Amino acid sequence: MNTSLITNIVNINNLEKYAAIIGEKPSTGARSPKLWNAVFRMSSLNYSMVPLDVTRDNIVNLLDSLNSDESFIGGAIAAPYKEVVLEWLDGNATPEANNIGAVNCLYRDVDGKLMGTNTDGEASLATFNLSAEALTSKSVMILGIGGAGKAVASYFSPGTGSTIIISRSDDGKSYADKLNVKWANWLQIDDYLDAVDVVINCTSLGFGSQENKSPLSKEQISRLKKTTIVYDIIYQPQRTPLLDMSEKNGLLILNGLNMNLEQAVLAYKYAVKTDYSLEEIRIIMAGK
Repeated sequence: MNTSLITNIVNINNLEKYAAIIGEKPSTGARSPKLWNAVFRMSSLNYSMVPLDVTRDNIVNLLDSLNSDESFIGGAIAAPYKEVVLEWLDGNATPEANNIGAVNCLYRDVDGKLMGTNTDGEASLATFNLSAEALTSKSVMILGIGGAGKAVASYFSPGTGSTIIISRSDDGKSYADKLNVKWANWLQIDDYLDAVDVVINCTSLGFGSQENKSPLSKEQISRLKKTTIVYDIIYQPQRTPLLDMSEKNGLLILNGLNMNLEQAVLAYKYAVKTDYSLEEIRIIMAGK
C-alpha cells in the first residue's frame, strides 16, 4: 500500500496480512479495528485491521493501491465513500450492494479479486429485532437516503406496515419508487410525524462535526406518539441529541452500537478465511 495516499500514520510492515477501515477520519475513534483485532489475537493470526484516513481526491488512488497489494484482505468502508467504492468496483459487488447502491465491506473472492458487499441493512434490522417489537404492523420513517439509508430502507421496508423515506433530494424519491414505498421532502416531514411508530435516523446529524445537531427538533419529537421507537444508527456518540431529547420525551430509544457490532461480525466473516462461526466471532467481539 502506498501510505503517502493517507493522512494518518499506520505500521503494517511486520504483518502477514492486514484489513482496513477506510473513510475520512476513522483513526479518530472507529470501533472496527478493536473488534477485528480481538478476533485476530484469539486466532493467533499475525493480522491487524488499521484505520486509513483518506481525502476524496485520493480515495480512488488508495483503492488502486490496496487492490494490487496481496497483503490486503479487505475491510470496512465508512461514510462518505460507500457509493464511490461501489463505482470503483465496476460491477464486482454482491446483488445486495448493487441494489442498495453502496458498499460498506470489501473482501477478496476465490480468485483474489476485490469484491464489495453491504451489511448495513442486515445489521440494522438484526439490531432492531433483538431490541423491539415486530415491525409487521408498524409505520416506519427513515431519515436520510445516503448509502446507509438505502441499505436500511431495503431491509426494513419489506417487513413493515408502511415505510416513508424523508430526504432533501429527488434521489430519495427514485429509491422510494424502486422499493414501492412513500417518499416526502424534508420540508414536508411535519405532515407525517403524528402517525409513525418507528423513526430511524440515517443522516450524519449527531456524528462528527455535526455531533451537536439533531435531524428532528424538540418540538417535532414532542409530536411523536408516546409509543414511537427512535432508532439512531450512529454509535459514536452512543447518545446523540436526537436520542437524548427522545428519551426525555418518554420514548424508547436505540443507538447504533449493536448494529456496528453486527456489521463487524458479518464483514469479518466475508474477509477472513476462518472456521469461526458468526456466533463465535460475535462472542469474541462483544467482549471488547
